[in-house]
Amino acid sequence: MHNLNHSENNDQKEANIRQLFDSILTGKITKSGALKNGVKWYKSNCPLPGHLDKNPSFNFNYSGGWTCFACNKKGDAVLLAKELNLDPKPYYNNSTDQMGLISLPRFDDRGPLKVAHRNEYKYVEDITYFRKTLNKELYNKNNLALYYKKKFGKNAALLILGQYLIGTGNNGSAIYWYADYNNNLCLSKTMQYDRNGHKNGLVTTDYYGIPDRNRKKPLYGEWLARKYKKSICIHESEKTASVMSIYDRSKVHLATGGVSYLDLEALNVYGNRELIFYPDVDAHQKWCDLVKKIKPKKGQNIEVQDTSMLWELDNLDVPPKGDCADYHFDNVDIRYDPEWNNWLKENQHLVGPMGLSRN
Repeated sequence: MHNLNHSENNDQKEANIRQLFDSILTGKITKSGALKNGVKWYKSNCPLPGHLDKNPSFNFNYSGGWTCFACNKKGDAVLLAKELNLDPKPYYNNSTDQMGLISLPRFDDRGPLKVAHRNEYKYVEDITYFRKTLNKELYNKNNLALYYKKKFGKNAALLILGQYLIGTGNNGSAIYWYADYNNNLCLSKTMQYDRNGHKNGLVTTDYYGIPDRNRKKPLYGEWLARKYKKSICIHESEKTASVMSIYDRSKVHLATGGVSYLDLEALNVYGNRELIFYPDVDAHQKWCDLVKKIKPKKGQNIEVQDTSMLWELDNLDVPPKGDCADYHFDNVDIRYDPEWNNWLKENQHLVGPMGLSRN
């Protein structure tokens, strides 16, 4: 049990989880339970400290999910290891562990389990689906991920995808997971993209069994605002917020998820931090009118930037529906490949504060 390897891949993680359950349940009677959505569950005596479980009330599966109806506790393998005062690292998903996202989402306090679809295993119970979508091996099928890799290089692409909880869904779609300021998972949005990073298809919102009390819509990326105490830039689209984190690392970039989804009450969680709004070109006046209704807190700076000025300052034609990401994609090169970094060291005189300008 104490010689487990860190989960370098899914097979290693699954082996670690199986060894965890087999070890803590040694000497206890384990009975085969129900088959739920293709996953086999088992029942045994509860191993949690302080629980003398005479009648088996501990249900678990070898994907890591577990629940004890007597203790009224449930979670995944990471939480179980913590309950038993064991090292939880061997049970982390490798892709999220590398990005420092092992605390997301919080499932230690949630309501009754719900299943969104019967065709796929999407229990929040053991975070299987959430973790699965963030498996970096799936990014090879994700058009948005592939576009980020082509645009910024592999290292930067993985940084964006990991920090902003961008997963992979069916048919290579991108899943934007929303979590609030306190790391509670709230909802997901699924979008289809083509190989050039353009939205291509329907946009769907789903909850995958997330408890009703967590079903709200915070700003996308809100969990990062707690981690990084910087000024906050607010954009419309999730994609724009995620890529601007590469172009401008001096601020935290969040998104409303749409032109009409700017909720002023949702901004209270940020206290008196500076708020800078970057609406799409065609939504400037609408956001100006909304932001005027905000009452700044003491010492707080709130402003709405005219995004069209990015093009005008370079004497370029302003696209009618452009945003910050559109401008930077077309006019600023920035990458994180080792070969690119070596070239930059030799050509510092060509590099501006936000990357290599094409003009």
